[in-house]
Amino acid sequence: MRLLTIKTLLLWVIISGAQTNAQSFLNMGSYQVGLGSSSMLGDLGGADGKGTNFIKDFDYKSIRGSGSLSLDWIGTEHFEYRTNLSYIYLNANDQFTNEKYRRLRNLSVNSSIIEFAPTIKYNFTSNKKIIIQKLSGKKNIRFYLTLGTGFIYFNPKAEYNGKNYSLKKLSTEGQGLSNGAKEYSKISLVIPYGIGASKDINEKMAMFFELTNRKCFTDYLDDVSTVYYDNASLAANYGQESAALADRTIGDKHVNGGKRGNSGKKDSYFTLSFGFKKTFIKKDK
Repeated sequence: MRLLTIKTLLLWVIISGAQTNAQSFLNMGSYQVGLGSSSMLGDLGGADGKGTNFIKDFDYKSIRGSGSLSLDWIGTEHFEYRTNLSYIYLNANDQFTNEKYRRLRNLSVNSSIIEFAPTIKYNFTSNKKIIIQKLSGKKNIRFYLTLGTGFIYFNPKAEYNGKNYSLKKLSTEGQGLSNGAKEYSKISLVIPYGIGASKDINEKMAMFFELTNRKCFTDYLDDVSTVYYDNASLAANYGQESAALADRTIGDKHVNGGKRGNSGKKDSYFTLSFGFKKTFIKKDK
């Protein structure tokens, strides 16, 4: 109940801010294009040693790419409102870590994510001062925080015999079978939050850096969450590919019910972006 209330409040703030600042949107704001790196923080791969949270479980070998398009508009003295669309490619592989259990588990995943996220942006420098500095030609560095709610579409895949298979269709944890894991959706809510910095190039152009993490409400970005299902049943119901991709253990295969992932922690991912934005401001405003 508490989580639902928090999500509802965040969404209400973003939507109401967009509605009440329509005039500001028409007069001052910016278009933004960003490219950068991305990394998954899930059950697979990760840092050496026991699995942990966020940056402590970061593995540089999992870094892939991302891109984003944003529209920001000034709402109040310090707040801007953003509409953001991102494409994010994620990858994780148990062979990227030297932790014994995960390396022997030998699972891997790649996933393309489409993310739509309305966001609130808090500038530490007042927006009025920023506009004055832009019009006067001053090129200052400014810092800001971001927080939003959004939705993602994801489709975890894995390679087998030279072909990429959609893992959800293969029900690798027995989804749809007796005593198997629950079905999961490829659409999920996320809460992106981060920090950024921008520097003016001229009156209308600026460059920026942003580090953004996403709190996810799914544990299946990597298609791994609960326990192993009976391999023979998977092969009989979903084909040999399902059985092969469900348990790729180096050595003896797992028995039904053996630990495959950690359902107690949801997955997350983060991006580090660099890009440019073009400001549109009517000087008489």
